[in-house]
Amino acid sequence: MALTLVNKGVALGQLNQPEAEIAAYDAVIDRHTATDLPALQEQVARALFNKGAALGQLNQPEAEIAAYDAVIDRYTATALPALQEQVAGALVNKGVTLGQLNQPEAAIAAFDAVIDRYTATDLPALQEQVAKALFNKGVTLRQLNRPGITVPV
Repeated sequence: MALTLVNKGVALGQLNQPEAEIAAYDAVIDRHTATDLPALQEQVARALFNKGAALGQLNQPEAEIAAYDAVIDRYTATALPALQEQVAGALVNKGVTLGQLNQPEAAIAAFDAVIDRYTATDLPALQEQVAKALFNKGVTLRQLNRPGITVPV
């Protein structure tokens, strides 16, 4: 049921129905937020992440960040790769949104969290998020006219 609702939300988003999309994600979040089953936790994390993206498209950056923070707060401590990927993606998207809100230091902190936590991973999906964080951190530093600062690799 959770997977079906997440997929329904994705489809509604593709049909440019963001309010209905968010409602589908909220149904997953409301029904399964307290679960300790990894498969359902993954769907809740996906629903929260996708909800954040949908809220961003609706130009609601504070609510978008709150959805990303929910992913980060709930699943940071997990060792499950699928949930780590959602956390890393939420941190990257949060950083991008903070940059758009003219909060470059907070954006850099979000990118650094990805870099610090996941640089040593051998999982391709997490390596991709580290690359995105490094790129976006570099862009942000250049915007701050601090291009000489290096980032650890």
